[in-house]
Amino acid sequence: MTWSESRGGSERRKSGGSQAGRGPQFQRRSDDKIYEEAWELLSNSPDLDATEIQLHVESGEVTLTGTVENRDAKWLTEDLVNSVTGVREVNNRLKVVR
Repeated sequence: MTWSESRGGSERRKSGGSQAGRGPQFQRRSDDKIYEEAWELLSNSPDLDATEIQLHVESGEVTLTGTVENRDAKWLTEDLVNSVTGVREVNNRLKVVR
């Protein structure tokens, strides 16, 4: 009899918990992988024209430069980049074209 059988299976960890998708604490993603994922998110967002946006990633810190059409696009860009695993900080230096 296994441990889970002796407990009736009720002690099993359920998927989708608060720890789902989290890797080892001290493992860092490479800047190249962060750049690729961030750029893919920006490029594929239907609510954003990312043609004038530049990304620079160093030690997990992302700096956004360039121009966007409005403030909503500026904050959307920051939110998308901030959602990438491994990003420690986002410096949003985007300018809004008037």
